[in-house]
Formats: sequence, structure tokens, C-alpha cells
Amino acid sequence: MLDPAPQDAFAACRETVRLGDKDRYLALLFAPESLQPPLFAIAAFATELARIPSLVSESPIGEIRLQWWADTLAAMESGEGGSHPVAQALAETVAANSLPLASLSAMVEARRFDLYADVMPDIASVEAYFGETQSALIQLSCMVIDQTAAPKAASAAGFAGVALGLARTLALSPRSERWQPPGKTRDDMLALANTRFEEARTALKDVPKQLLPGFLPAAVTPLYSDAARAGRRDVPQWRRQWRIWRAARSEMI
Repeated sequence: MLDPAPQDAFAACRETVRLGDKDRYLALLFAPESLQPPLFAIAAFATELARIPSLVSESPIGEIRLQWWADTLAAMESGEGGSHPVAQALAETVAANSLPLASLSAMVEARRFDLYADVMPDIASVEAYFGETQSALIQLSCMVIDQTAAPKAASAAGFAGVALGLARTLALSPRSERWQPPGKTRDDMLALANTRFEEARTALKDVPKQLLPGFLPAAVTPLYSDAARAGRRDVPQWRRQWRIWRAARSEMI
């Protein structure tokens, strides 16, 4: 039987997301207050994985950190939460919401790509990467919000995660060319991000409205696409915050 995570574990998750993924932090503030702790736990896990390359100087050290998370997820199957606050909060969230550990493990595996200098071999690999690191995060959030309604969000989550992940990477990553498969240009990849975003908006019309908080982080996708197209490496926070607020009010990303 899993012991309940201490409250400060969930507070640590909230702070991790606030410092490491401001877009998702702002978006999750629009979720019902009772759902915010588990939503921040999932987001903090994803944030911890994403920040590993910036914390290590060598790929093998990054591999060790990722393997620690892989082992921690495996231990959760036996009801162990560990001592790391994010792991403790995540373990409780997984157990309470019957979340699939396979999706979280796939997120760990996908992040191994970040540790090396390889180029994505093809478009399918690009979409698989962002599907496992971003789309899965949206879908897991929907499962926390409403387990019964969440399956109806799968298509929209798939499109939205690829759109957000690709657009933000093209705008912010100092090595964004790694996400351009051979024979594909930066404009090709931006076109893909824009196509997936429009597909997400169309699919979202059939998604129950209570699941919208899971999708709000993707509302900033056009801002990152515009920045990438213009060669800018930043989007002002006030513009991102306003875009998320407008999406929450209009109930459409």
C-alpha cells in the first residue's frame, strides 16, 4: 500500500513547474483547484526530464539520471514512492488516477534523444518524439481531470502535443536543426507544426469542455511558430499569459 505523499511534495511540484515550464504553470492555474496538485505532479515529472540535458556536462551522466527515473517508475508498480518529492507526488497521482506507467516510461525513453547530437531521421520520428513527451502529457492531464471523458481527447492531444513541442523547440532550442530530418527545411517543420495545430483545434471541438485545462499549454503554439519564423529566440511572457487567458475564456486554443 502506497503511503500518501507529504503535502510539501505537491508544493515542490508546483514550484518545479513554475520555474521550469512557465506556460504550463500558467495554464494549470485555470484547472479546478482540487485538481491542481495531481496535474502539477505530472507536469513536474515532465519538467524534471526536460531539464536534465541542461544539468549535465556529459551524456553518460544524463543517462544515469534518466535511468534513475526509469527505475523509480518501475518501483511504483510495487507501490513504492521513493524519497524524491516529485516522485512521491507522482506515485500518489498515478495510483489515485490509474495512470498508465507505460506512458511515463515512454517519456523517459524519448528524452534520451536530448542527450546526444543526432538528427531526427524522418518526420515519423519527430512526431513520435513529441507525441511521447508532449501529447502524452496532455492526455495524462485529461485522465486526471475526467477519467471517463479522457478517451475522447486522444486525437486532439496527439495533434496539440506535436504542434506545441515542435513550434517551441524550433523557436527556443539552440540546436533546433536536429529536429529537421534530412531533406526537410525549417519552413517544412514550421508548416508541420501549424498543420498539427489546426488539426488540434478542429479535433478539440469534439472534446468535452471540462478537459480544456489539459490543452491550454498548447494555446501558445502560434506565438512560438511566429517567433521561429522571424528568427526570435523568445516570446514575452505577457503575450503567452494573455494567449492562455484568452483560450481559457473562449474555450478554444
